[in-house]
Amino acid sequence: MKAILAISLALTFIDCTNGFIAGRRKARHHQQHSLLRRHHLFGIAEWRDTDFDVAISRPLGAEQGGGLPKSVCLLPFAHEEVLLQGETKQLRLYEDRFIKLFDDAIQNHSGVVAMGLLANAGIIQTVPLCEIESYARMDGFGIFVTIRCVGRAQLVEIKQTDPYLKAVCTELSDKLPPNMDLPNLLASNIEELSLWLTSSERRLDQARGEKGSSQTNGDEEDDDEEDAEMQRRINIAKLEDRFYSEPSSIEDDEDDDDDEADDAESDRLQRFRTAYQVALETDTQGYQLSNQNAGDRTPQELTAIGWAAFCTEILPEQDAMFRVQALDMDNLFDRLKLAVIMLREKKKKLVMQIEKAGLKGSDFDEDACA
Repeated sequence: MKAILAISLALTFIDCTNGFIAGRRKARHHQQHSLLRRHHLFGIAEWRDTDFDVAISRPLGAEQGGGLPKSVCLLPFAHEEVLLQGETKQLRLYEDRFIKLFDDAIQNHSGVVAMGLLANAGIIQTVPLCEIESYARMDGFGIFVTIRCVGRAQLVEIKQTDPYLKAVCTELSDKLPPNMDLPNLLASNIEELSLWLTSSERRLDQARGEKGSSQTNGDEEDDDEEDAEMQRRINIAKLEDRFYSEPSSIEDDEDDDDDEADDAESDRLQRFRTAYQVALETDTQGYQLSNQNAGDRTPQELTAIGWAAFCTEILPEQDAMFRVQALDMDNLFDRLKLAVIMLREKKKKLVMQIEKAGLKGSDFDEDACA
């Protein structure tokens, strides 16, 4: 990571997340409540066009990307909760300071907020830029908000800490290499590794199911404990989601619950394809490339592949360090390389699980581990 913006009130920032609750899926909205949805004059494009009258104490360096300084409100999050391009998060804002932050973002910042990612020494300097995609005010409950990551920015200065965080930032965009042959090769490697992982995970699950409970060695018990912990965390996430539902809406949401169960059971390749499509559709950088070869992927497609590679786990925080590193990179080639490194580590771990389970010969296709 390039830098951590050191601030003297780091402990205060850690405490300030107590004023809202973060959910794991899109908000449910009810017609009886006021609802705002994004339109073409509300979001990242209008925020970019806004001329913020901000003063900074030092000149901008090359690391700030050369963009104009912009004002942005910061919602504090643990760095494990980082959102990448196209991802969404549902929040419930109930404390007065965060309701004021929300109103400021809506009225003065075109519905754009940044995620202040907390680290040990302060806030990570690269932040996700998010649009307030929709919201609902509910008396006695606060504001239910859905935010979607649509870009990134580099923090220049923290301008305000009370009652909420406000900063000056410059937007980041990827640097493209002059020749796209290597990025295209890395993108192909990412797709092949994703396909291998998906196929091998399916075969491993199938082989374990066929073996049933015949194997009871200590290693398998450890695996069972890991699986149980994973299921426990998923169940907690589902309970958190149920908290956001009114009793009268539970029946109406049964279909949504079925869809989300399907999402949880979808394989890695399906999650990769979904993340790719969402990242592609939310990319508004407007890349230009003069010497692109026919048949090559476009810069937008390569960028979407680079983001999607980090969005294939059911619980994204498992890849938190890789995801924060990916967020911090401003070079497309470097992010694609990082994605390949991460996926190769996953492949290595999966091969170890296959060998530990003794799935060889007729139980497992050894060629898949090559």
